Amino acid sequence: MKAPETMTKAGDVIDAIGDRSRAVAIEMQDGSAPVSLRAVSFLFLTLLVAGCVSIGKPQRNVDHYLLDYKTPVFEKQPRADDSIRMERFTIAAAWNSRNMAIRYENGVIDHFNYNQWAVNPADMVGDNLLRDLRQSGLFRAVFSRYTPAEGRFVVSGALEEFLLRMDKTGRVAVAGLTITLCDTKQRDTTKRILFQRKYKEEQPLADSSPAGYCAAMGMAQGTLSRRIIHDVYQAVMKAKEN
Repeated sequence: MKAPETMTKAGDVIDAIGDRSRAVAIEMQDGSAPVSLRAVSFLFLTLLVAGCVSIGKPQRNVDHYLLDYKTPVFEKQPRADDSIRMERFTIAAAWNSRNMAIRYENGVIDHFNYNQWAVNPADMVGDNLLRDLRQSGLFRAVFSRYTPAEGRFVVSGALEEFLLRMDKTGRVAVAGLTITLCDTKQRDTTKRILFQRKYKEEQPLADSSPAGYCAAMGMAQGTLSRRIIHDVYQAVMKAKEN
């Protein structure tokens, strides 16, 4: 059976100390100056620390999660013959990290130690909405913030809540955001903003685990995405009539 690494390290330390002790004894027999007890003690401690450096426990792996849900499907409707550009979403400071946040009934904020979102929640929600807008088939084109092409209508968002709420009612995934839709061709600045609306969805967890948290949050965004795309489409079609 192969000896554990800790045993090997300890053996190395003992061997080194033995070698040094023999060297000291030889020096003293040869009439050399004796080595002080302090020097030998210092050498012993140095070798002991060197042998124990790699004995620490290995770090536990962190699991990363992305929202996963079925893209909303819409009934066939006349396509809006205009393009949309998605801006990068902002996020409230309290949730501006990859931590899978938890808020308890007393207001205390916590998070899972070994589970995180794969990307910042604002980017995750924004990228999912971008995908859903494109796959809806309701618009001529939908551009991301990375595309140099300009869209007549601009969608921006601010993620205000993105957390797991734990209280007497149970465990609920909460997602809340504000969406703003602007018409860049509107010269009158007072009419440029077509709407600014708050959206919020709560989804109970079917499984009280990080994976269950992710699944519930995915369902919440799927519902929000459908509502947002419907409202954007209606506002775009109305703007084209004016």
